[in-house]
Amino acid sequence: MNISSVLLIAKKEQQKSLKEAILKIENCSIELEEGEKLIVLIESENLDEELRAYRALEALPNVISVSMVFSYQDLDEDRAKINGHISKVLQEDFNAEDIKYFG
Repeated sequence: MNISSVLLIAKKEQQKSLKEAILKIENCSIELEEGEKLIVLIESENLDEELRAYRALEALPNVISVSMVFSYQDLDEDRAKINGHISKVLQEDFNAEDIKYFG
C-alpha cells in the first residue's frame, strides 16, 4: 500500500468544481480544506497508480500548484523481486582488500 499527501492550491472560487473533479480521480480523497489550500490523500496499491493519480491532479484545470508533502511506499514486493539479483558482495560481509578493480 502506498500513501501520499499532496498540497493542492487553487483559487477559492474554483474549488467547488475542482473538488468534484478530484473525487473522480481514482485513489484520491480530500482530507482538509483551508482557504486556497486542499490536502489530497492518494492511497494506491503501487507506485504506478500513485503517479497516475498525481499526474491527474496536476492536469486539473484552475490548479495553481500541486506539491507532494508526504509519500510512503511499501517496497517489500519490489525487494522480493530483485533479491536473487543482488551481488553476493552486497549480501555478505567481506574484506575490502579482496575487491579487484579493473578500471
